[in-house]
Amino acid sequence: MSEAEVSKTLRIATLAFKVLALILFLGSVIVLVTDNFTYKNLIYRYRLIYSYRYMLYASAIGIAYVFCQLPIAIFHLITGKHLINYGPMLYFELFGDKVILSLLGTAIGAGFGATYDLKRSLDGVDQSDYKSKLEEFFNLGFVSASLLLLGFLGFGASSFISSLALSKKAQK
Repeated sequence: MSEAEVSKTLRIATLAFKVLALILFLGSVIVLVTDNFTYKNLIYRYRLIYSYRYMLYASAIGIAYVFCQLPIAIFHLITGKHLINYGPMLYFELFGDKVILSLLGTAIGAGFGATYDLKRSLDGVDQSDYKSKLEEFFNLGFVSASLLLLGFLGFGASSFISSLALSKKAQK
C-alpha cells in the first residue's frame, strides 16, 4: 500500500470515528433527557442527579467539539489538504481531543458510579411499582453512560489517528 493510500485510509477512518462518536453522543443525550417518570405528583428526571447533569453537559460539549471538527475532516478527506495550517491544526486537534476525552471520561465514571450506587440503595426497598420505575430510570442511566462510553472509544480512536499524524510530521 502506498503512502497516499494509507493517508487516505486514515482520513476516512478519522471521519468515520468522528461521525460514530457524534451519533453515540447524541444517543446518550437523547436517552438521558427522555429518561423520566412521575410517581405521586413527583417528576423524576436526569436533573435530580448531579452526575447525570454532568454527563449531559460533557456530552453536549463533546457533540459541539466533534460537530465543529466534521467540516474540517470532510475537507481534508476530499482535498487531501488541511483547511488550516498543517502544524498548528494537528496540535489543536491533539490537545483538543485530549481535553474532550478527559472531560468525557470523568462524565462516564460519574454516570456509571452514580447509577450503580443509586441502584444499590434500592436493595432494601420492598418490591413495588415505585421501585420498578426507579430501577427502569436507573437502567436508562446505564444505557446513556454506555452510549457515551462507546462514543468515547470511537473518539479516542480518532484521537489516536491524530497522534499518528503528528508523529509522522515530527519525523519529517
